[in-house]
Parts: sequence; C-alpha cells; structure tokens
Amino acid sequence: MQSKHPLAKLRVVKKIAAGDRGAKTLTAQFGDKLVCIRHRLDPSGTKRITTVELVVTEKLIARKPSPTVDIAVRVQERDLQARLRAVGARWNPTEQVWRVRRATAVALGLKKRIVP
Repeated sequence: MQSKHPLAKLRVVKKIAAGDRGAKTLTAQFGDKLVCIRHRLDPSGTKRITTVELVVTEKLIARKPSPTVDIAVRVQERDLQARLRAVGARWNPTEQVWRVRRATAVALGLKKRIVP
C-alpha cells in the first residue's frame, strides 16, 4: 500500500538515527519515542523539510506457535535423536516418531522426514 501523503513523494536526502549527531534538538523534544529524522527536498530543490519517525504504541503480540509434526528417525540415528531432544522434541512411543514444532523441523533440515 503506497502512501498518498504529498511529503512521502519527496526525495529523502539524509536520514539521521535518534542518537546520532544532528539529532540533539529533536531527541530532547521527543525523547525515547524518536526513531529517526529524515531531511527531504521539495521537487524544486529549494526547500528542505524535516520529518520525524516516532513510536506511537508498543504492545506485545500473541503469536501462534507453529503446528507440531511427526519426524521419522531410525533407532540407529542416535546423533539425530540427541539433536531432537536438545530442541525440545518429544518421543511418541505409540507411533514410534518424534514430535516437534514444524518450524524447528524445517530449521534442522528434516522437512523430508516429516510423516504425512
């Protein structure tokens, strides 16, 4: 989604982080809410416009955990079993598979071992 605000179309010529040189006045004004300062030029190049990016709200989000999957591992593969234990996988003796979060299985390179 593109911004329709006319300032968004102006060319940014300099970006200054909140703690950098040149940001003291605005840091004093906005405090910890200041993220960065941008200097923009109007189309004619005769006017510099200073904009600031501020933190407006901050809240924790509840993320859904990735679904669990079953991983097929042979009895002889002790190293792989140890790696799975280390990342919190659980052995399911009934089905003879390791149960782990899908994202973890993919990160370990075990996507092809996922039991359908």
